[in-house]
Amino acid sequence: MNSEILSVRNLSVAFGNTQVTDRVSFDISSGEIFALMGESGCGKSVSAMTIPSLLPHPSAKIVNGEIIFEKKNLLKLSSKDMCEIRGKRIGCVFQEPMQALNPVVSIGTQLLESVRFMPKEERLKRINELLAMSGFKDAKRILKSYPHEMSGGMLQRIVICMALAPKPALVIADEPTTALDANIQTAVMDLLKDMCKSENAAMLLITHNAHLAAKYSDRIAVMYAGRIVEYSKTTDVLTNPKHPYTKALLNVVPSKGKTLAELKPIPGSVPNPKDFDDGCRFRFRCEFAKDECEKIWSPCPNE
Repeated sequence: MNSEILSVRNLSVAFGNTQVTDRVSFDISSGEIFALMGESGCGKSVSAMTIPSLLPHPSAKIVNGEIIFEKKNLLKLSSKDMCEIRGKRIGCVFQEPMQALNPVVSIGTQLLESVRFMPKEERLKRINELLAMSGFKDAKRILKSYPHEMSGGMLQRIVICMALAPKPALVIADEPTTALDANIQTAVMDLLKDMCKSENAAMLLITHNAHLAAKYSDRIAVMYAGRIVEYSKTTDVLTNPKHPYTKALLNVVPSKGKTLAELKPIPGSVPNPKDFDDGCRFRFRCEFAKDECEKIWSPCPNE
């Protein structure tokens, strides 16, 4: 059994006086793909970006919780120590590759920067190895190219190479296929999965796409309005959802044999963090809401 590489415990994050996540907890084992799923505005990216300390300071602050990575509490490390972990032990793949890359610096320079701590004779070998794994047949041309000379799919593959080049233990993939069309989405996710598995790297996949989570993740945590509302193996969550929010999410997912009339949109929208309260935050949109939902949020009385 793979060992636990990351444990997020009761993590609460606030921006100013507004708390946006509430007691978020999950763990990831080495080699595992773990999906954090939910609508936009649920706190998925905030939770994920807290791990490598990429939230803006001083506006973002940790209210409580721990992030244990490789037996170290990241929230207690200095900025210098985090710089040693960020990039080297924790890699990130963002949803907009053009924004993740410097437009005036060649691809080769940016890739080599990601392995600057390696011996010189190993750097280019490692980069060429990853480019070959990514399907690039003309590595010399790619290394001399600039971001504007490449397509979105090619750039996302470059960003994946950059994240995996230092051989990290954990890769955070934040909506990595949002800016890509359907065919390229599949190719990029297949590549990301294969490369993580070959390197035995764990992956935290942030997504609102249930199909993506179903195909690629081993376990899923469903997040709503800053809280984890359901957390289990992928097959259990998708075939036997417990929480009304999870059921509602799956009811809007198109699938083979499901007619348009069978799709049930979720009424309303995710509440503003300023309106968060101590009760179940989904109760205003939930067809099963009861009076006690105003006071109880976990476990759900309707499960």
